[in-house]
Amino acid sequence: MWCALYLCCLLIVGCGAAKCLVRSRSWIEWAGWVLCLGPGVTGLCLVALSILGWRPSRLAILLLAAFFAVVAVVVRRTRSQESAPPAPPAAAPPPKWWTALCLIAIAYGIFVVALDTLVYPTIEWDAFAIWQLKSKVLASQPLWPRPAYFSNIALSFSHLRYPVLAPMISAGVHAMVGRIDDELEKAPFLLFYLGLGAAVYAAIQSRRGTTAALSATALLMTTPLMLNYAGSGTAEMALTAFYGCSIIFILRWQERQQISDLIAASLLSALMIWTKNEGYALAAINVLAILLLTPHPLRRRHLLAALACALLIAALSVPWIWYAHPLPRTDENYMDRLRVGLMLANLRRLPLILGSLLTEAIRPDHWCIFWFLLPAAAILNRRRPTQRPVVTLWILLAAQLLAYVPPFLVVDLWKNVKELLDVTTGRLLLHATPTAALLIGLQWPQLPRPAADRPAPMVH
Repeated sequence: MWCALYLCCLLIVGCGAAKCLVRSRSWIEWAGWVLCLGPGVTGLCLVALSILGWRPSRLAILLLAAFFAVVAVVVRRTRSQESAPPAPPAAAPPPKWWTALCLIAIAYGIFVVALDTLVYPTIEWDAFAIWQLKSKVLASQPLWPRPAYFSNIALSFSHLRYPVLAPMISAGVHAMVGRIDDELEKAPFLLFYLGLGAAVYAAIQSRRGTTAALSATALLMTTPLMLNYAGSGTAEMALTAFYGCSIIFILRWQERQQISDLIAASLLSALMIWTKNEGYALAAINVLAILLLTPHPLRRRHLLAALACALLIAALSVPWIWYAHPLPRTDENYMDRLRVGLMLANLRRLPLILGSLLTEAIRPDHWCIFWFLLPAAAILNRRRPTQRPVVTLWILLAAQLLAYVPPFLVVDLWKNVKELLDVTTGRLLLHATPTAALLIGLQWPQLPRPAADRPAPMVH
C-alpha cells in the first residue's frame, strides 16, 4: 500500500512539473511527460534535501506531493489551453489486425516489465551491487555529512562516484514503506518505461499518423534488451527515458520556438547528468543541437537561448559535481584520462570499437529487427531526406554514438577494452533507442488513403 502511495506521489509531482513546463498536444503526450518528470523531479528534490542534511522520509515525500498538487491547480487556473496542433498528414488508418498486433506487443512488454519491477527482487548484478546498494545507503543516511560508504575503497566495486538520482528514486520506496524492501525498490522504473513509450508515440503520431506511431512504439517497447533492463533496477531506463524526452523537446523547440520547451529540455539534460556519467556527453550534445540545429541559429535570440540552456544545466548539475569531486577515484577514472594525446595514441582501437557496436546492433537476441529497420526506413524515405526533424535525429544519433567512443580509447589495457565493450555496448545502444525509434517512425512509409475515404470531386 505504501509503495502504491509513493507511486501516486511521483505522478502528482509529475503533474505539477508538467503543468509548469509543457502544454501538451494530447493526453498520451501529457501522460508521457508526467510519468518521466515525476520520478526525476522527485528524486532531484530528495537529493537536494539529502545534501542539506535530511534523509528521505515519508513526511517529506507527502509534503512534496502536496506542494506540486497545489502548483498543478494554480497553473491550470491561470494558463490558457494550447491551440490545437496541425493535423498529421492524411494517410490510411492502420489495418485493424496491425493495430491489434501492435497493442498486443506493447501489452506484452508492459506485463514483462511490471512483473520484473513489482514481483521479482533485484537480481541483476549491476543493479544489486551499484544502484540498489546506493539506494539503501541513501535511505539510511543523508548525503551530508558524507556517509562513510562514499570513502570506503573496499566498496569501489559499487562505483562510488556514480551519480545518485536513480538510487535516490528507489530510496524513496524504502522511506515510504518504512523499511528496506528488496522486492519493491525497482517499482518506480516502470513509470520511466511507460512514459518513454507514451512520449515517443505522441511525438510520432502528431507528425506522421497512428500507423507509424504504433509501429515504432511497439518496436521500441519490445526489444529484448529494453525488456531486460527496463525493470532491472539499474539507471539505464531512467537515462534512456530522460534522453528520449529531451530530444522530443528539442524537436518541439525547433518547430515552435517556445521557451517552455527549452526549459524542459534543459531540466531533462540536467537529470541525465544526475543519473549516469554518460549524461554529461548527452547533455553537451543537446546544447549543441539547440545552438546549431535550430532554424537561423546565428540570430541573437537563438544564441541567447542556447547560452541560457547551458547555464541552466550547469546550475542544476553543480551540486553533484561539487559533492563528487573529493570522492575516491578508482578503476573507472575516465574523466581524468580524457586527453587528446592519449586518444590519438590509441586510435588503432577504433576499428574494434566501431565493429563491436555494429556487431551488437545486429544481434537478433538483443534487438530482433529493431536496428535493421533504421537503414530500411532511410531507404524508403530517400525522396524526403531533408526534413528538419529527420536530419536533426540523424545528427543526434551519430553524435551520441561518437561520444561513446573516447572512453574506450583511454582505457588502460587492450584486454580491458575488449572486456568493457562486451559488457557495455548493449547498454550504450539502449540509450540510443529513442532516437532510432523516432527516426523509424518519422520515416515510416505512408500508404495512400483508400479511395472510399477520399472526398468526392465536386461536380459543376
